[in-house]
Amino acid sequence: MGSMSSASNPRVKSAIQNKLRPVFSISILLILVACNFPGRTENLIAGTATVAAARQTAAAMLYPSPGPDGTPVVHQPTPSLPETPNPQAPTQVIPPAFPTETGTPIPPYSGQVPAGMTLYYSQSGDTLKSIAGHFRTSPSLLQNPTQANTDGFLAVGIPLFVPGTQFYAPYHQFVIADNLVVYGRNSRSVDVLGISSRAGGYLNHYNEYLFEGRYTGPEIVALVALETSTDPRLLLALLEYQSGWVYAWPEGAEEDKFPLNYEAVGVEGLYDELQVAARELARGYYGWREGSLQTLRFKDESQATIHPELNAGSVAVQVLFAGLYTPAHFSPNLYGESGFLSLYRHMFDDPDQLALEGGEVIPQGLAQPAMTLPFQPGLTWALTSGPHITWQVGTPRGAIDFAPRDDLPGCIVSNVYATASSSGLVVRSSRGAVAVDLDGDGNEGTGWVIIYMHLARDGRIADGSWVNTDDPLGYPSCEGGYSSGAHLHIARKYNGEWIGANGAVPFVMDDWLAVSGQGAYAGWLVRDGETVYVGTSDKEYTWIRRDE
Repeated sequence: MGSMSSASNPRVKSAIQNKLRPVFSISILLILVACNFPGRTENLIAGTATVAAARQTAAAMLYPSPGPDGTPVVHQPTPSLPETPNPQAPTQVIPPAFPTETGTPIPPYSGQVPAGMTLYYSQSGDTLKSIAGHFRTSPSLLQNPTQANTDGFLAVGIPLFVPGTQFYAPYHQFVIADNLVVYGRNSRSVDVLGISSRAGGYLNHYNEYLFEGRYTGPEIVALVALETSTDPRLLLALLEYQSGWVYAWPEGAEEDKFPLNYEAVGVEGLYDELQVAARELARGYYGWREGSLQTLRFKDESQATIHPELNAGSVAVQVLFAGLYTPAHFSPNLYGESGFLSLYRHMFDDPDQLALEGGEVIPQGLAQPAMTLPFQPGLTWALTSGPHITWQVGTPRGAIDFAPRDDLPGCIVSNVYATASSSGLVVRSSRGAVAVDLDGDGNEGTGWVIIYMHLARDGRIADGSWVNTDDPLGYPSCEGGYSSGAHLHIARKYNGEWIGANGAVPFVMDDWLAVSGQGAYAGWLVRDGETVYVGTSDKEYTWIRRDE
């Protein structure tokens, strides 16, 4: 366990820091505690965090935010004391409304609520299964008084009766909309390099050698945002809150290897720490979306039940901050007058208005467009992995792996090319990945986007190309990630949200339905009574032929 330095938790320029250093020292001695973070999710990097929980003091909560010309302006908010949850506090959770793709709002329910039941209004991305998981009940016990359509993803505002909860969930406050967590409609317009340049902080001068060359600090933020499908504003605000790197040049920043204060084993530098943050956000977001996540776990390993009426975006940020703070400091640092949300507003204005502009992430009745198997008609490939994580740990099991049967060992690049499963515009072709935007608007945060991974640089289709179904994309390899053999990884996104294979939108290619098995990569494909199982490409039960 280390001690907090001005390099790890700065809020202001050095002149202000010097005036406040005695206050910092006292607050650190009183509050600094050890923690283990993350290390609680399968395959997540384990380690020890060193995050000071002194932000409720006036000194620790000073931070600069941009003025009209981008120059940092120092704010001095009133200190927030640790919040004690009040069991009698109202628990009505009202996320900001935004226009739905169906356009017609559902009127509020005005009838009687049966005894022992609670009235809940569905949110974007809800399913009966996920709602039941949030309330710790069974989907069969949910009542639908208006007989609205409850197949698949629900429309926003459907009234449902759910059994009254028998548990206490202390943190009922809304945090942020779903479309401000995932890389959604307006994420592409966030000019990370411009924001950083105008802010004038150390982030502009940071650089790190990654992959094939050096990346600047803003480039790293933009890269992690795009590849993990996380909104860049959220990552910038988190970096500023934890280190002050966006609007300041903290003393000792050049030697600070842990700008987000994780200090986890094997995690060093801005890129790695942002990857951990993206994983924790995904763990909260998609765990809540699926209805499998029910508790927050804090840095002292204590737990709290997640409020069942929260949205996925709020839970994502709660999970992230729970890992960084103890319960006594969780609410002040997230919701307090000088907390993270206050900083976010200073940096990016009103998040509710941003959510309105971003629109609904998951509309009612979302369905996958027609897709073919990602190889040439008449060929036989092997199913090497069933539904598994789409990208980073925490994302849903929504990706499928195929390998060509070319008998090439290990990571030798295949001489058989992969093909487009649907027509669209190539909006990204880099680091082994090809992203095909099916609506053709050039924005990876809107509509359906298919991600093809592990395609070799040589022969990979160029960014900006238009592809039709069955057009070649590139040759399977091990590029772009860890792999023991050349293969193709294919996954789906909608409005920036990774789509799982086992949820409301089944993963279907040429009428082959993907089904998950018990293990992380287990599963099979089924069609008309025929089954193809996962295994190595030399096993006949893995072979799947594309119809001519």
